[in-house]
Amino acid sequence: MGRSGWIAAALLLTTMAARAQAPTSPPQALDEVLDTPTRAGIVNEYARQLAATHVNAGKAKLAADDLRKRLARGDYDDVTSARVLSSRVSRDLAEVLPDRHTRLEYVPYDLTDIRQRPAPPLPPADNFGLRKYEALAGNIGYVQINRFAPVDRASVEAVGRFMSQAADNAALIIDLRDAAGDSQEMAAWLSSYVLTDTRSYVIIDKQIHLHDQVDRDGKVVTEYWTRADVAGKRFGGRKPLYVLVSERTGAAAEGFAYDLQQYKRAVVVGAPTQGDAQVRAAPPVSRHLLASISVTRAVNNISRSNWESIGIQPDRVVAPRDALDEALKLATATIKARMDAK
Repeated sequence: MGRSGWIAAALLLTTMAARAQAPTSPPQALDEVLDTPTRAGIVNEYARQLAATHVNAGKAKLAADDLRKRLARGDYDDVTSARVLSSRVSRDLAEVLPDRHTRLEYVPYDLTDIRQRPAPPLPPADNFGLRKYEALAGNIGYVQINRFAPVDRASVEAVGRFMSQAADNAALIIDLRDAAGDSQEMAAWLSSYVLTDTRSYVIIDKQIHLHDQVDRDGKVVTEYWTRADVAGKRFGGRKPLYVLVSERTGAAAEGFAYDLQQYKRAVVVGAPTQGDAQVRAAPPVSRHLLASISVTRAVNNISRSNWESIGIQPDRVVAPRDALDEALKLATATIKARMDAK
């Protein structure tokens, strides 16, 4: 190989090394190019599904009509991608129908190509959200729950072991300040350890009706009751109970706190919660867009209402960082008062 050949080879090796060391940019998210007929079809189809299925029929019709008017006057004429259309339609929807679940949702993969769909996330190794049990001074139990996992054999067995630790405490504090999760069924299951029928010492219902999810016509879609057959020992329904909440507490965790509050079973301590009492459906309306729409709402068996948009209103409003100290003061005072009354 001549001198020029060696020089060329050296240059090639240098270029290859530089390419190998250069940081690789993440793959660009897929998007969908929209022409005028496609864009109009998506907006009209979303408006149709919104008016036909949203749990609040009156407001949904107003929002759907507003979207159609915006489309007709050309508000979306400059939109040529699914991602941008998602943002614009969702923003316009929020002006008429503020709802955390109702939006035109963009996804960065082709919904029609099963090969592009992301794999379902693996369940976190967090003991089903059952974060911690601690025995505090004065025989006060403290449990921290960070999410409400789906109900299955493993999760209910874990709940039985976890809640049994608190069964003999004189009072119990349940910390939901960082809790969310989607399993209302698990919330009902956990309620079974702390809520019992106290209306009579003679006739006692083994199960208590907590709340339902109902559709726009008031038809019950799902009922939630306490269970008579949970594993382990129960804390019971008569000893002092306190539930800590914050602005981060959402969804199933809110349902758990609200149901106990309405039955006057627990004192709720902290700050108002997220206000998420509805369940959504999200059928596709294009290759990259989902029609996310709230289709059912919670209805508590006592209040016949729910916590949507307003959140759980605590019985004792304090800064979330102070909620545990406040609950400890309340629990200690209640235990002392009961002992003095004996």
